Amino acid sequence: MALVRYPTSKPFPFSDAVAANGFLFLSGQVSMSPDGQPLYGTITEQVNRIMHSVSETLARGDAQLRDVVRAQVWLSDMAHFAEFNQAWRPWFPEGFPSRSVTTSRLAFDLDVEIEFQAVLP
Repeated sequence: MALVRYPTSKPFPFSDAVAANGFLFLSGQVSMSPDGQPLYGTITEQVNRIMHSVSETLARGDAQLRDVVRAQVWLSDMAHFAEFNQAWRPWFPEGFPSRSVTTSRLAFDLDVEIEFQAVLP
């Protein structure tokens, strides 16, 4: 089994993604600049920043959002669930991946973190 690691540009000890056995595993994404600075805003703004970043990370592994099969979502408060769903919906016009949502205190006191697994085309 060959592993391909896609290092992060952020000042943290993790890979943005790792390809293994036909899958691409992405690290959890929060609303953050390329140099690791948290970017606050509404739930919709955070989701859109995360999804742009995820799209770029998937492309590094030759995948796209349509290849995502699983997502794990953390929200700082379930009060954000409706706005999250509204922001999430347009990103998956070809169908949604399986997904879990839970609450947790998140890094940098942000409100959304999302982790993805995709199949490699």
